[in-house]
Amino acid sequence: MSAFHFFSLPSNGKRLSLFLFLTLLFASCAAWSQTAPSGGVLTQMANAFTGGQPVSQVQLTGTASWTAGSLQDSGTATLSASADGSSSQMQLALTTSGQKTLTQAGAGSSADCTWSGADGVAHEISVGNCWKPQVWFLPALTLQPTVIPSYVNFADLGAGTVGFTQNTYRHLQGQLNFNGLSAPLATMIPQQSTSDLGLDPNTLLPAVLSYSLTPDSGGTPIAIEIHYSNYQAVNGVQVPFLIERYINGSLQLSITVSSVQIS
Repeated sequence: MSAFHFFSLPSNGKRLSLFLFLTLLFASCAAWSQTAPSGGVLTQMANAFTGGQPVSQVQLTGTASWTAGSLQDSGTATLSASADGSSSQMQLALTTSGQKTLTQAGAGSSADCTWSGADGVAHEISVGNCWKPQVWFLPALTLQPTVIPSYVNFADLGAGTVGFTQNTYRHLQGQLNFNGLSAPLATMIPQQSTSDLGLDPNTLLPAVLSYSLTPDSGGTPIAIEIHYSNYQAVNGVQVPFLIERYINGSLQLSITVSSVQIS
C-alpha cells in the first residue's frame, strides 16, 4: 500500500509532503558488518562526535512541530538508531494526527522498512526509499569509520556550499555502490542514494544533510535538507539538540531534543 494513504488529505501537495515525511525521514541503510574505510575527515568527524569512544546506540526524545501544507501539528518525538545501521525508528505522538511510527529493521537486500499510524498496522515501504549512506537525524552515528561498510563510499570535496543556505562547509558526498549489479541497478542505486553532508568547518560536526527524493509515482525529484544545531555534550558525545527538516526549502519538521540516551 502506498504511504500516500496514511492520511486522507485532498491536496496533492499535502499528500506529497506526507509521503516524504512518512517514507524517508529515517533514511538509513544497512547491516554494516563489512570492512569499513578509515582515516581522513570521517575519522576527524567521528572523534569530534564521540571524543574517541565508540557509540553503538542512541535514543533521542523531545518535542516535535510538523507542518504539511495548511496542517500544523505538534507533540513528542522519540528517535532511536544503531550505529551499524541495522535498526532505526522514529515515533511521533502528535496532538491532532496521533501516533506515527517509521521503522527500519535489517539491512541491504534484507532491509524491511515500514510505517504505521494510530491503528498500529504496519505498511511496507519500498527498500529503495532506504537508500542513504547515513541515518537522517544523527549522521555521525552511522558514519563512524569502524562501522561503515565497504559499499558506502564518501568523497571529500573540500570547502564548498551544501544546501539552500549557501553557507560554506566541509563538503562530503556519499553514495552506495554494490558489486555484481545489473547495469540499470548499478546506475540507479548510486544516483538515488547520493547525499551531500556539510560539516561545520570549525567543529567538523554535521551541520546540514542534503539529498533528493522521487515519489513512488515518479516525477520531479524533491529537495530534502536537514539542519543540525545547538550541539551539546552528553556523556562526552556531541548531540544536536535542534534538528530541522526542510522540503523544497520549506520547514516541515522541527525536533527539539530534551533527553539523550547513549550506549
